[in-house]
Amino acid sequence: YNLRKGGRAGKGKADCETDQCQYHPGYPVFHEGMKYWSCCNKKTTDFNDFLKQPGCTDGTHLWEDLSQKREVECRYDWHQTGDTVNFTVYAKKVKPDHCKITCNAVKLELVIHFGDDQVFTFNKVLAGIIEPENSKVTYSATKVEVSMRKAEFVAWPSNFVL
Repeated sequence: YNLRKGGRAGKGKADCETDQCQYHPGYPVFHEGMKYWSCCNKKTTDFNDFLKQPGCTDGTHLWEDLSQKREVECRYDWHQTGDTVNFTVYAKKVKPDHCKITCNAVKLELVIHFGDDQVFTFNKVLAGIIEPENSKVTYSATKVEVSMRKAEFVAWPSNFVL
């Protein structure tokens, strides 16, 4: 990702034909219904028009290096119903395009990228058997929820993972 504010590049160096970048060195201002950048002061009331404003400064792209992530712990929790187990990881500014969630019948693996440079990993054997094909992942700005369908309609022990 291009870290420049208002930069118009794709998601990486391969998506961009040039190193040139038009960006805003200032900060976004939202005041009395108006939206504008502090550096160029082109005001609009429409948020989409604000997002489309070309940068007022020329420079080079500032690429984010995803290999320089910092491993951190996140708060997580789980609950179950008769036929599902729901596992929730609480992390702000989740980047779904960079996350990797995989599971098989007895194992759950998570790699969640969030914030500016943080990554949370979780790799555990489950306390029961699930149906991966009937499970789903939901991303929001503050959490990642994994809803796993149980293979058997039985209560899992309170330790969730072995």
